[in-house]
Amino acid sequence: MRRDVRGRVILITGASRGIGKRAAERLAKLGAKVALTGRSVADLAQIVRELRTTGAEVESFPADLTLAADRERLVQRVVAHFGGLDILINCAGVSSFGEFATSEETINRKVMEINFFAAIELIRVCVPHLTASGTKGHQPAVLNVASICGRCGIPSLPEHCASKHAFVGLTESLRGEFVRYGIDVLLLLPGLVHSDDLNRHLLRNDGKIYLNFEGAQPADEVADGLVRSLLDNRREAAIGFVAWWVWFGKRMFPRVVRFIMKRKALRFANRTTKVAC
Repeated sequence: MRRDVRGRVILITGASRGIGKRAAERLAKLGAKVALTGRSVADLAQIVRELRTTGAEVESFPADLTLAADRERLVQRVVAHFGGLDILINCAGVSSFGEFATSEETINRKVMEINFFAAIELIRVCVPHLTASGTKGHQPAVLNVASICGRCGIPSLPEHCASKHAFVGLTESLRGEFVRYGIDVLLLLPGLVHSDDLNRHLLRNDGKIYLNFEGAQPADEVADGLVRSLLDNRREAAIGFVAWWVWFGKRMFPRVVRFIMKRKALRFANRTTKVAC
């Protein structure tokens, strides 16, 4: 059944930039009531001002999702302001581009904290409200924006891949569990996404494979895919040509994909050039 988001309350994390921001713009245009969260108070306020000029019903709720108190407070404020919660979209994330052997435990823990633990604990807080939405026939959903790295390990992105594999695994588990609550659980797998500000996303930038961020897929393309997945209720969608081929190849030709990854790592093993930005 196609999902109607008109009048539905949608909470979007990582909404101050990138995929989250662009998804908010599209969903607001479709008539959704949009709650935005992120760490940047100024950026969120600017987006709210812009969207309200179009007549959108939107509000910002700045929060640090790695803090349990902030997660609880965020959901309470959203529900109090809009009268409920129908859809949660997890877009917030961070990455690290570098070799595992020269990385640090602090980087691994920070990536996992933001990409995995913060997102799943926010889901836990939202479950009662999403369940209540289901009793009203509102088709509640959790849409997790992971990465094709959650289906295929990429050299020089060990922490990122680990966090996204964990996120994908939990998403699949919740999909089965949440049937009893009437909550749809959807998964989005974009490829390499062109960042608004690369330095805000990368904890390290010294990987020894070539990643061309200038040639990466635009955040607008991913946001379009996100909205399509939500409206069409697609359980899993790889977004973009490269992501789709990696997703398809890993399923159908796993040895070929492993060979390509090994070759990619060996080819640039002695490179010291940073990722293009």
